[in-house]
Amino acid sequence: MSNPVPSQGIHPTPALEEHAADPFVERVVFATDGGPAGAGATRWIEHRAKMHRLDIQIEMVVELDWMTQELSGAAFTDAADAIVESAKEYLGRTAPSARVETEVTWGEPRERLEQASEHADLIVVGTSRSGRLAGMLGSTFPVKLAESARCPAIVVPKKWKPGHGAVVVGIQGDDYDDPALRFAIHEARVLHRPLKIVHAWELPPMQFPAGLLADRFAHAPNPHGAVLARVVEAVRRENPDLEVTGLLVEEGPASALIHEAAGAELLVVGSHGLTVADRLFIGSVSREILSRPPCPVAVIRPKAHPRAVRPAAPTVGEK
Repeated sequence: MSNPVPSQGIHPTPALEEHAADPFVERVVFATDGGPAGAGATRWIEHRAKMHRLDIQIEMVVELDWMTQELSGAAFTDAADAIVESAKEYLGRTAPSARVETEVTWGEPRERLEQASEHADLIVVGTSRSGRLAGMLGSTFPVKLAESARCPAIVVPKKWKPGHGAVVVGIQGDDYDDPALRFAIHEARVLHRPLKIVHAWELPPMQFPAGLLADRFAHAPNPHGAVLARVVEAVRRENPDLEVTGLLVEEGPASALIHEAAGAELLVVGSHGLTVADRLFIGSVSREILSRPPCPVAVIRPKAHPRAVRPAAPTVGEK
């Protein structure tokens, strides 16, 4: 089997867009089972290769259970190899600037992909779920992958197609926003998209006599507006070349972000990591968004390592 995604070697002459802005080679793990849910993720990686030089590792992990143990002979292995080789052939043809490797392993998918993400800049997975009911069906594999990933995890809806929307990022107004903001700023700059910063808030579910709550808050300054203004001002100051807008929404965070990210290029959400449970599992907001993603969703975990800064691999003819 091949090693985790390589970072060195000679790349073919890149067929990147002329305005591509990222000079580094990005290591991408594409987690697939060969099913239809991965169709959008495949297109997303193909599209990303127009803006980045990519080292792509197609990972298929066959979970060992009573059925696969019975079928773990040469025929089953050949079928798995055929699936990843088909994906490799497609990406090799549609993303000629990328180098593509494959790996098929047996074991526990979450554990194996966590190991693979340790060596990656992104781990990408597709999803078929797109409705409120999906959030009631328990944890899905994309959610489990996002919880275990050691790098930013991208979950792409099955029917995703390239568009020209903004990069949307949700904030809460504390230090835990920083990783998600940094990632969103980088994406907006490389993709030449505007950045929309969304801060959603809602009143606590307390019981008050009719009209008392409205009277109390009618003339009070809204601290959430100050939070958003402070973040937007800082991002604009540090990124004068970037189109930045802020939006304050009085609504539940998940519903607000799903609505505001409809048609977006990317929705970026972070995790606060305030408790042990937060560090092990993504929060309810991220989980609800992943149950019905309006666009590709990047989940940035507290334990996810930052994007490595390293020189691009030389192209053909360079030394």
